[in-house]
Amino acid sequence: MNEFTDFKTYKMKNQKTYQYVFDYFSEQILSGELKINDKILPEREIAEKLDVSRNSIREVMHMLEINGLLECRQGSGNYLRCEPQDYMVKFMNMVMSLQQIKYTEVYDIRMGYETVALRLAIKNATEEEIEEMMDSDKLDEFTAVNPKESGKLDMQFHNKLIEASHNRMIVLYTSMIAELINQFIADFRVRIMANQRQADALRRAHWNIYDSLVAKDFAAGSFAMQRHFDIVGEQ
Repeated sequence: MNEFTDFKTYKMKNQKTYQYVFDYFSEQILSGELKINDKILPEREIAEKLDVSRNSIREVMHMLEINGLLECRQGSGNYLRCEPQDYMVKFMNMVMSLQQIKYTEVYDIRMGYETVALRLAIKNATEEEIEEMMDSDKLDEFTAVNPKESGKLDMQFHNKLIEASHNRMIVLYTSMIAELINQFIADFRVRIMANQRQADALRRAHWNIYDSLVAKDFAAGSFAMQRHFDIVGEQ
């Protein structure tokens, strides 16, 4: 009995069939046997290899396709891909709703990872990316437009900052909680914009964050970022 047969026997005794098949694909990816754009073995071959029904293989492959990890190309076969964002966003939204995640928790996590993103953006952002932050955000319009439009500008600014970090984990995590973050920004924008003093202070904080990127000054940027979150924290 070889190593794979021992593994298969153990798994089949201790798991449901679909879990066993899913673990097979998971281990193929984690071990590096399967990489992006690799063609998956035909259902028949996998079923024979694992000694399970083709329906079990088809069930797991369909789940992987829904999750953005598998692509079915008509007449060619199934290929591994890595586009899980849509599924992950929906999944995270459901989890956060079920666990009744509070705005204070969103505030805490944003303050942490955006400060890290700022440090990385100062190091990694290109001149074009820094210019795009100013162009997309239109900082001087922060207090000159309605709260809804101002919220959109705010989101664009922060999304550009995240992208400029060039850290794929931060970008991926942000995309997972994007809808909650967007709602967070939209709700608090209305409150902040109702207070001219706070609205002006928030606009200045964004300008100072932008200036710190241009000057590559993390100390100044960190102070500006903290000021930004202090204003939000007052709400």
